[in-house]
Amino acid sequence: MPGTAYNFSVSRLKKIDPILKTQHTMSQKPLSPQDWESLIEDFQHGGSRRYKWSSIPSLLDLALSSILKKDFPLKIHLIIFLEEFSDNFLDFDEHFLERLIDTLKIIIQSPTDNLHITLSLKDQMLVSTTSIFISSTHQFNIIIIESLVEFLLILINRPNHGPDRQTRGVACECLRELERSYPCLLSDIAGHLWSLCQNERTHVTQSYMLLFTWVIHNIVVHNVNVSILNTSVPLVPFNVPQSLLLSDVCSSNSNSNGTNNYNYKELRRAMAFLLESPQILTACGMVEFMAMIIPIAVALELQASLLKVQFFGMVYSHDPMLFHVVLKLYLSFFDAFDGQEGEIARRLMLISKEAQSFLVFRLLALHWLLGLNQLVLSGKGDKKKKPMAFDLMGLSFYPNVFDPLALKALKLDLLALCMESLKSKSDSEMGDSVEKVFEDGIVSVSAYKWLPPRSTETAVAFRAFHKFLIGGSSHFDTDPSTTTTIMESTIFHSLQGMLLDMMLECQKLVPVIVAFVDRLLGCQKHCWLGERLLQTFDENFLPKVVMDYKLASCFPLFDRIAENDTIPPSRLLELLIKFMVFLVEKHGPDTGLKSWSKGSKVLGVCRTMLMHHHSSRLFLRLSRLLAFTCLYFPDLEVRDNARYDY
Repeated sequence: MPGTAYNFSVSRLKKIDPILKTQHTMSQKPLSPQDWESLIEDFQHGGSRRYKWSSIPSLLDLALSSILKKDFPLKIHLIIFLEEFSDNFLDFDEHFLERLIDTLKIIIQSPTDNLHITLSLKDQMLVSTTSIFISSTHQFNIIIIESLVEFLLILINRPNHGPDRQTRGVACECLRELERSYPCLLSDIAGHLWSLCQNERTHVTQSYMLLFTWVIHNIVVHNVNVSILNTSVPLVPFNVPQSLLLSDVCSSNSNSNGTNNYNYKELRRAMAFLLESPQILTACGMVEFMAMIIPIAVALELQASLLKVQFFGMVYSHDPMLFHVVLKLYLSFFDAFDGQEGEIARRLMLISKEAQSFLVFRLLALHWLLGLNQLVLSGKGDKKKKPMAFDLMGLSFYPNVFDPLALKALKLDLLALCMESLKSKSDSEMGDSVEKVFEDGIVSVSAYKWLPPRSTETAVAFRAFHKFLIGGSSHFDTDPSTTTTIMESTIFHSLQGMLLDMMLECQKLVPVIVAFVDRLLGCQKHCWLGERLLQTFDENFLPKVVMDYKLASCFPLFDRIAENDTIPPSRLLELLIKFMVFLVEKHGPDTGLKSWSKGSKVLGVCRTMLMHHHSSRLFLRLSRLLAFTCLYFPDLEVRDNARYDY
């Protein structure tokens, strides 16, 4: 038997040996494009599918060599693969990063033939290499990025060279990301960057300007003592600043007494140069530019009027990105725009009316307008400002017939704010105006009267009802006087009448109205409004209701009235008695389950009354109702349940 086992082992080894030889041979051969496609898919899937490729050594080297092949079709895919997964390999080390830089240099320096070497390939190689270095330098010494930064600086140090302008622009963006990750990395060569900005005349000037602006931003924010006019430090070879090698920039350059280390005059000159460049920036570039300029202006204590004169004209632009820049300025220099809130608001209103604009931009303009009003009311800054005169802009807020529903909802919110402005006037001026604003605004969503109760139009209409009713009343304010004021307001009385007419004309809306009342009852501050509405419905709706099978849609309202112990149950009990008589009289062979379902609902309302009211308030009428049901109701189950309750 031992001999047999030995022979068996030898036979297995003979079978396995060719497999090992084949794997070893494959590991030495470059992978085909099909193999790389499978590898990329398996790595993205993860798990065991990724593990099966672990037997191939030096996979990163194979990837770099494949990228350099002239006719390899998956170069960009492989570059992105390295960006995502290179740090998962065991051979990911400083030597790989050096080989990656060598590969980058070969690709960038190769002539573009738009077939094997394209501009998109060069751009992707620059971006992915920068991303790999930024995400991996925490594992190694920061000095390792010197070779990458030096190569990028060599690329951008060719201003106005047309053929490679796109590559130079991408290199500037890569340097900006490196500066973002390692603040003040390029602070020693800020003078050279300034010179490049002044010399560049192609469309990539924006990339140069944003790079220089970010360097200045970090110098100011991190309080670094460096001369931006001094070019004694050469652009190349590049060396990482000592401040980054020794300690954190902030801790090494900030003084305990809070004084500034930076050269104020030089930074003022740089700021003057930067403020002359907005015309060369795109809208997105302007947003990034202002995000860096505002902190610099605050730190250097520049007059806000300089920025206001330079950039406020963008409020008349049709580009929402540029308008966003103006709003950022307004937030940062609140007092400098004193008296111009109305102009900003009018411009936002005009943007929301431009039917040719994208809906998202029109909605954004209205959101900005709501936020602007809230900001003004909050009184941000040293002095409080007067609220914007929304009552004068009221006609502009009315929704148009063909406005999208989302736009109508926001415009109705603004009309509610307009109504709050009207309330600040005297009562003689306010009454008719408030009611007119409310009624005219609701016309735009009046389709809820014939649409299904669950329609979006109905939801928008009742949302507007709530906005108009509550207005500026806070949900957290415990002062009961504000609720009393709302109860006595014109809008509340108008809404009461409108809801009553709705229920009488269209009983299918009763569940929606009940949900509206529930929303009020669920708020500790405004629950009194919900109770007042229920009292109004009990007094004015129950006596006028038509007795038919459609009355079943009103049972959610009957439940709310039955639950409220402040409402006498007499009217509701009289109505239920009449309804039970109606069910008995109308019962016939074609009735089906109507009698059973309606009778069960009536008994459910009766049980709700028993739970929330004293028996003395219910005894006579409820006894009559239950006795009648026990004697005459056609459904046996309902009679038994009534007898049990009785």
